[in-house]
Amino acid sequence: MRRGVEMSEVPAQDSSLQNGSGKSEENSYRPTIAITYPFPLGEASGGSRMTREIARHLAKLGAHVIILPVSTNALDRGFPRSEVDEKRLGFEFDRDLAKFSIDIIRVPQNRLYMQLDGFSVRKVLRNILKQRKIDVVLSYYHEGAFLPSLLASQNVKFGYISTWMTYERLAKNGRRGFRGLVSNWRNQRLLINPHQRADILFATSHHTRGQLIDIIGVNEQRVNVCYLGVDPAFTEIRRHRPKEITNFVFVGRIIPTKGFADAIEALGRLAKRGFKNWTFRIVGEGRAEWARQAASENGIGSKVTVCNAVDDQGLRREFEQAHLAIMPSYNEAFGLAFAEAQAAGIPVIAYETGSVPEVIENNVTGWLAPLQQVDQLTDCIEKAIQDPETTYQAGLAGRERVKRMFTWEKTAQTILAGIQNLKVVADKPKKIQGRD
Repeated sequence: MRRGVEMSEVPAQDSSLQNGSGKSEENSYRPTIAITYPFPLGEASGGSRMTREIARHLAKLGAHVIILPVSTNALDRGFPRSEVDEKRLGFEFDRDLAKFSIDIIRVPQNRLYMQLDGFSVRKVLRNILKQRKIDVVLSYYHEGAFLPSLLASQNVKFGYISTWMTYERLAKNGRRGFRGLVSNWRNQRLLINPHQRADILFATSHHTRGQLIDIIGVNEQRVNVCYLGVDPAFTEIRRHRPKEITNFVFVGRIIPTKGFADAIEALGRLAKRGFKNWTFRIVGEGRAEWARQAASENGIGSKVTVCNAVDDQGLRREFEQAHLAIMPSYNEAFGLAFAEAQAAGIPVIAYETGSVPEVIENNVTGWLAPLQQVDQLTDCIEKAIQDPETTYQAGLAGRERVKRMFTWEKTAQTILAGIQNLKVVADKPKKIQGRD
């Protein structure tokens, strides 16, 4: 199986990087940034899209970027862990990212346990640091657990792109006894401590920033809010004024916390109210049979289609065919699928929880129901069905809002500005010492 770039193949750092305008700047700060990602780069998920786009736009600003995705089969909880399907590794993105001088070094998974993948990441990074200088390493989650000490010893800054659905789980462990003690120790060692030691954190919403400060105990001065962006291709999807609102879509992992069961239950209640001229497509990876069973139990089995996760082009096709997105997630750190749906001109119905109100403007670009209030979720769907023109205009309003607020250019600029500020702070003692 291909493993990506071998250590002997790692190219030397290019000193002729350019800024976003395409002009070389000899005196500008052009850091080398390594981004670790705990899953394969080819996963059909918001996380992999996010990682690729952040890297691409940082490179456009003049940074040299290395991506270190872990070649893990995240869905396999067995022992020993199975090998990941090569189709998930994302080799199809290598050539495009190479145009921006982005290096991809795939990290083998730990054979024992997913949350020990950080050992593999540390080993690969240690080898890279023997060959080249890195200024900053940004991690997402458990894959960065064993990096703080190594990076501090090499004078490399460490940070997080904080986009986990909710950090409350680290503070509210319902397990008791020995398993509870083990879980608490694991969370403290692999997640809380590394976050507290991070030099900088980029929270993908104000909600997430608050959780990092209040739950994890991170120094608030180290946490920057950094909204995610949306591929402009979504905003180019043509919209047509519909006579009826009949095509609904859910995009995301098919797991309980994404609220797919709530959406199905709400649609079952909608059918009982007499609204039956619609179809609902569930697009994602996870418990497909459970979703089909839930649809059957709610009397709408013939109206619900469960599909596998799709690539970027497939996602745009799904949104192009839809009139309304129904995605009542229980928690979100940002909600990239919400932003992408709105960019495509589709209003979104969701729960008013987590970061969702920052991404969806209630009664303007979509409709938000109180968390787990399925009756009110049903009311939102009924409202959208009964007024096609308002629903259509909400979709257009969402598209314009996304264009203003959520671009990958702004995301990269925020990250680079934070990294530059770290350098300014680090250089201050040297400058003072030089004047003495």
